[in-house]
Amino acid sequence: MELSLSIASFPLDSETIHDMHGLLEMTEVDYSKPLFDSSWHLDDISGFAVLAYTEENELLGFAVAVDLIGLDSYEWSAFVHPEFRRMTIGSALEGGIAYGLEQRQAIEGLAAFIEDEVAKKFLASLGYQPDFKEIELEAEPLEVLDLPENLAVVPYDGEVEKLEKLMAAAFDEEVLPVVHYNIERTDREVFIMKREEELVASASLFEEEGGLWITAFAVDPSEQGKGYGKAFLLWCRHYASLQEKHRTVLEVETDNDALAVYRKSGFHPVHTVEYWNKP
Repeated sequence: MELSLSIASFPLDSETIHDMHGLLEMTEVDYSKPLFDSSWHLDDISGFAVLAYTEENELLGFAVAVDLIGLDSYEWSAFVHPEFRRMTIGSALEGGIAYGLEQRQAIEGLAAFIEDEVAKKFLASLGYQPDFKEIELEAEPLEVLDLPENLAVVPYDGEVEKLEKLMAAAFDEEVLPVVHYNIERTDREVFIMKREEELVASASLFEEEGGLWITAFAVDPSEQGKGYGKAFLLWCRHYASLQEKHRTVLEVETDNDALAVYRKSGFHPVHTVEYWNKP
């Protein structure tokens, strides 16, 4: 069987997107998130797809790489027709990804795959090593919420230095470009939690496929263990209800100390995405 590989930059055309969605329908597992399907049509996201078509113009596999925050740091994933997975199509797609990343002078290209044995064997065969894992958690929207009187959640108020200080303390200074990215994006809302005018927590929210996603969630380390994280997460679930979203979603690394807080706030695991790097 003759295959033709091509690389297409975002935004992808409607016919290609239709073919990619059609291929994903051949499995019951939802691969849409690690394959960034909500970004394929966007012209303000740096990304590209590697496409493997037959001579009859049938799509048998594709890989997608995306620079999520514009720092030349890409994540990529791939999907191959279930009946053609022993024909080295995946290896060819990875080669296309490597070429595309080199052309774009990427500083990083993490592979992101839903955790399973097939993906592990495939990536290990290509010389990749496991880096870290993230669990996708979801919770139903919350219709009723009563915050303590001394707490308030409000839109980001423009005090960037205070927000940077909180985020750097919760993570490190490498998170600061993400902070500015979330502030500048029109499709994201940054909210802060205050206790009597003192900043104690922050989160960025965005809508995707009818769900409300929580990202860059942080509580001031000096204020942790006081229930602010749980209160903020419950508020996010309530905000999802107000926005008529069908679920509230977040991702967290498997070794994150706050995982128990998410569970206590009503979130339960959906699947685990494992990230791999190539030395």
